[in-house]
Amino acid sequence: MSFEQSRSVVKTFHCAHLLNDYSGSPRMLGQTIMALQSHDNECSLYVGSSGQGVLDELDVPTYKYAYRRFGNRWLTLLAYFWSQVALFFLLCRRARPGSIVLVNTMLPFGAALAGKLRGATVVYHLHETSINPAVLKAFLRWVIGRCASKVVYVSKYLQQHDVIAGVPAITVYNGLADSFQRQAASSVYQHRHQGQFGVLMLTSLKAYKGVNEFVALASAMADHTQVKFTLVLSASQDEVDDYFKSVTVPENLALHPATSDVVRFYSNASLVLNLSRVESCVETFGLTILEAMAFGIPTIVPPVGGPVELVSDGVEGYQIDSKNHEQLVRTVARLSQDPQVCQALSERARRKASEFSTANFQKNIVMVFDDL
Repeated sequence: MSFEQSRSVVKTFHCAHLLNDYSGSPRMLGQTIMALQSHDNECSLYVGSSGQGVLDELDVPTYKYAYRRFGNRWLTLLAYFWSQVALFFLLCRRARPGSIVLVNTMLPFGAALAGKLRGATVVYHLHETSINPAVLKAFLRWVIGRCASKVVYVSKYLQQHDVIAGVPAITVYNGLADSFQRQAASSVYQHRHQGQFGVLMLTSLKAYKGVNEFVALASAMADHTQVKFTLVLSASQDEVDDYFKSVTVPENLALHPATSDVVRFYSNASLVLNLSRVESCVETFGLTILEAMAFGIPTIVPPVGGPVELVSDGVEGYQIDSKNHEQLVRTVARLSQDPQVCQALSERARRKASEFSTANFQKNIVMVFDDL
């Protein structure tokens, strides 16, 4: 079936997600739902009751199931499993044969079980698979293997390294929303903003995401008075305060909680980093890296995983392991003093980002469901 023919086939989608925030996976689910709706498909959203984020902005029937996080990981794990029981019964009442249950990330396994039981078609959209404890990940993989008719991966790396045996798989690269692309295209890259070379990282508030490495980098460059660091975290202000209460935050580092207005941070950035620890968290795509590239911002990314499909070393940015502290310091210091190199990186980054358009994403994600 061609892309144009698929427009006439109306399907019913039940889209399940666990935690609504401003991170990459709910943002891509939002784009997926809008793409499906643009082809006259009927969509509904099932999301955990904890959290606020981009999914609140969707014009779609929304059903919330009980979920909350605790300071204690075991309580959170217990709450998570209870949430999936709630999600299972919620979807059992609504899923029907012929409908499609779209499970966003590995976590909402209750939706997959309900969809399978009710005779619906189950499709997973996997963004990253770094899940602990290992026994939980093994269980979630087992559910996917028993329930899914297809798995969509966000990068070739993820498809190759975490494929589910026996389940048809396809890679669909993330795309950038039209509104974001327009803002990025209108932004002119500047090596310094009001005399400051701005180093930015946007990430989840997890140690394995390189939060501590970013703080250490800022501390090591405290004497570089024209280099300023900004860390935007997908967490509440209380969570940020709690995490950093025993951490010495240098004066050249500004901390920010979750926000829907990431554009203002990109607009004032000279360099964007992703410092995820490759031994415990291999990035599977890197949406913030792609967003930065759309703004023409040079980037530093891990040397493995999905980001290497976006950034070639020395072309759009650099591939540096976050453990290599001294190389990070040298590279940031050098770039802060070399506007010509940054401008060349910027131009190539913007060209590469143009390949990841909304139109391409919408076409590819809708075609995933053509044969279902």
